[in-house]
Amino acid sequence: MDKHELYRPLIERSLENYQMQHLARKYDFGKESLVSKLMIERINKAMDEAEKNMGISRVKPFCLYIRSREKKAILPLFEPQYLQPIFEGKNLNITRERAIEKISKIYAESFPKEDIGNFLSIINPLPRFSKNTSKEFKKNLAKKGSGYNSIDNKKLASLVESANTTSPLKRLNILDWHAPQKVMQELSDFVEKEVGFGRVLARQLVEDIITIRAAVCPRTCQLKSGEMPMLVTHVSAKLTEDTDTRYRKLAPVIITVLSKEEMDGFCKSMDEYIEAFSKRLLRVCFEAYRQNGLLTLQEMQWIFMANSTKISEIIRTAEYKHNIIIPTPGTILDAGRSITHKDIIVKLHLEGHNVKDISRITYHSPRSVDSYIGTFEAVLILHLYKMPVRLMSRVLSKGITLIEEHLRLIDEVYEDVNAIKKDLIKKGVSF
Repeated sequence: MDKHELYRPLIERSLENYQMQHLARKYDFGKESLVSKLMIERINKAMDEAEKNMGISRVKPFCLYIRSREKKAILPLFEPQYLQPIFEGKNLNITRERAIEKISKIYAESFPKEDIGNFLSIINPLPRFSKNTSKEFKKNLAKKGSGYNSIDNKKLASLVESANTTSPLKRLNILDWHAPQKVMQELSDFVEKEVGFGRVLARQLVEDIITIRAAVCPRTCQLKSGEMPMLVTHVSAKLTEDTDTRYRKLAPVIITVLSKEEMDGFCKSMDEYIEAFSKRLLRVCFEAYRQNGLLTLQEMQWIFMANSTKISEIIRTAEYKHNIIIPTPGTILDAGRSITHKDIIVKLHLEGHNVKDISRITYHSPRSVDSYIGTFEAVLILHLYKMPVRLMSRVLSKGITLIEEHLRLIDEVYEDVNAIKKDLIKKGVSF
């Protein structure tokens, strides 16, 4: 796959594209309207200058805010220019080195007495372990779940409930809704002249763009140390509506990359690393989800400066171990090939849990739970009558990969055909 296409969604999650989306949806401008671009550039530039004069500092998406006593730093964990080495044919490690170089420089200026190496080890402690890290890492990952455990579920529920970051919109105040009167008047007059809007509508458009800018780029005083604003996929995004990622529905969110406790400690072993990293991944995913957003593996790769494959393995391990569905585009929007959540739901169903209980245990919607169970039982019956996989796919309007995954699960759960019949008879199916 072309590298530019692979990283395009990441690059296009910008404030300007989000503002363009708003104008297209609310004011009926074209998706690539030059007038929209002109207005957005003018409004953002005017606000940048006005707030600079007022001493207001903002944090852009993908920038980690760190504060210690009177000192603070805004660390850009991702910027589009970091990707240039990849586009030139180099590997991801070279790209990450470019990011670390810039982050280290900013960190050293803000905290001259601190060791940037320690800080980077807190974000991603994996490189601190032995050269045999990969084998040790895989060895420590759980392969299968252990079934539902009420005590474990309560501990997990407590952790999930604590992931409740206040959304960017709820952090806004009067400074974020309006510009200085002179600036507001000039911008409103500009929109009136360029677009032909009336005075009231022109002012409303300007206020909308200013408010979006404030939500996507919160002020430093609105953030805690260790928090980071993001623009991510919206939970109600319909991925098939627009192939161009610029037009997909996004949500501004704030996540906690590092808690206060995490800033002070290191993991001493691989077991501790996996457990601590699992909790952090779970936390940021649920924080985004509670703000109507979904984090992708590609985004988490940059947030934690870790390999996306290892992040995926840790997430799958946590899901199997705790019978939980971590909200990502793969599990909520069925994007990609994430099958873990369907397995978890079906296994809980086979253990005798009802839809309501499964929904509560996994943090998945009852409607989705019911749908997954229905598909599994349909595959089970068609398999009993030896229907070919391709015909099953056509009859059920489901992908072949999904059908094959359910068949694999059937082979794993049931000893033979008689066991399948016995289970279906219990559910009211007659032969």
